Amino acid sequence: MSFASGEYQGVIICDRDEKAILRTPCRTLDNRDWEKALRTAEKLLYVRNQILKGGAGLAAPQIGLNYPIFIYTPDRTTENLKVVINPSFEPLGDEQIVGSEACFSVPLRCTTLKRWKSIKVQYQSLDQRSVEVILRDFAAKVFQHEMDHLRGVLTIDHEDADIITFSDPNLFQEHMKQIHFTDAKTYASQF
Repeated sequence: MSFASGEYQGVIICDRDEKAILRTPCRTLDNRDWEKALRTAEKLLYVRNQILKGGAGLAAPQIGLNYPIFIYTPDRTTENLKVVINPSFEPLGDEQIVGSEACFSVPLRCTTLKRWKSIKVQYQSLDQRSVEVILRDFAAKVFQHEMDHLRGVLTIDHEDADIITFSDPNLFQEHMKQIHFTDAKTYASQF
């Protein structure tokens, strides 16, 4: 299980982002540049699986590429991992949920935020097909978190963010285990 409890090779952190890539919005990727999408997805998958050893999501800006691409999983498993290209979403209804989030680009900080409970998402898959699906609960939270990265926004940038900063990685990991346990109660709403 992976936690945002330190610095990881290949992942840009907010405190050392000299080029401000984490705060630069991405532009839509043109189908003529699909080779970039394929290479970016490959690198995201490598970093998530080989370096981070897991995680709910990872966006291209976090690995230094300003492309509108991220990967996410609705249940923190590799089996259900999705590659998302040129995404957008719209909230379904007015209901929001309050939840805690960590981010590999904001190590040792847990942020409590409001997110839309249900969203309708649209994106392109690796084979350039259009995908439209409704996400709820944890999956919706992760999708919105990764969308923020494509917009140049970090969890700590939200006006209503409640941020807890940890100095001890072990205490942070224990805190995040509890968050993961709470999140896991909503995984079934996606299947």
